[in-house]
Amino acid sequence: MLQRHLTILGNDQPTLQLSLAAVRSGHPVRCVYPEVRHSAWLIGQALRRLLLRLLADSPASRRTLNSTGGGMPLLRALLRRALADEVIDQRSQLSAAGVTVLFGEAAFRRPGQLTLHSSQRRQPAVMDFTCCVIVSGVRHLLPESDAQRNIMDTERLFQQAHQPPELCVLGGDEVSLGVAALFSLFGSSVELFAEGDLPETMAELAEHAGVRMRARMATAPLSAGIQVPAERTVLDCRRAVGFTEHLNLTSIGVETDDCGRLWCSNRLETWCQHVFGAGAVVGFTAAGFSSVTAQIEAILQQVATSELSRPGRSQSLTR
Repeated sequence: MLQRHLTILGNDQPTLQLSLAAVRSGHPVRCVYPEVRHSAWLIGQALRRLLLRLLADSPASRRTLNSTGGGMPLLRALLRRALADEVIDQRSQLSAAGVTVLFGEAAFRRPGQLTLHSSQRRQPAVMDFTCCVIVSGVRHLLPESDAQRNIMDTERLFQQAHQPPELCVLGGDEVSLGVAALFSLFGSSVELFAEGDLPETMAELAEHAGVRMRARMATAPLSAGIQVPAERTVLDCRRAVGFTEHLNLTSIGVETDDCGRLWCSNRLETWCQHVFGAGAVVGFTAAGFSSVTAQIEAILQQVATSELSRPGRSQSLTR
């Protein structure tokens, strides 16, 4: 049976870099990409790809797209295609490097074992692992109470039947800027409120798309308890929660903080031995890593010295 010394779960920013670095260090790697649970980082990458393509097209081309049905079905289809293209590109790089890439929704069964639910299989697969890294990222998710005030997160917005004529976006990350730009390109009147420095490329794309940028969040036209006018839809991207609720972490004795993010040691290890966290899903770590590269170096050092990564220990994929 093939040895799989490192199993990586998720599609956040460190996934590709960690996988390639592990292979270069001589560790066999298996990477599990979710089929539907995409991290905010991956969505941001897909939106950037999509906007660059749309802005290169003429306004007449966009009007032609809109005339074929337009509205929310079109926007959903464009984003799905951009996400698929982003994943295909990453899979090609990983496969070329010798990484085993699987698609499905993974969850822990017990320490050292996962189940993988896939649309391609009737029954879930069972996977044993020795070292595992959770790289599931974060998602923008609001309390249910905000839905009653016409305030949405990105998931709720894309589930709507009709494209809003007016959209107010709160937040300055790549997703909020990208969604603002996309809706503006297809006819919504969009205003974005953000504080601090903005991602330069996405901010420029949003401005080119016609988004009206407001520098101070304090001027945003709502606060707690205020009802948003029916003609205006508000997208609030300021609250990010760890994409962990589907992982069945309690089965391995791991709990998250109030925002669904992982508590990790100064080696980025969770409460379960040889299960690590990396990227935005890590909420606290004693070392306070300042970069993805530093996280990757710390994890690979632990994998290299782990007893469980020695030759002779194997993993299997069974039905």
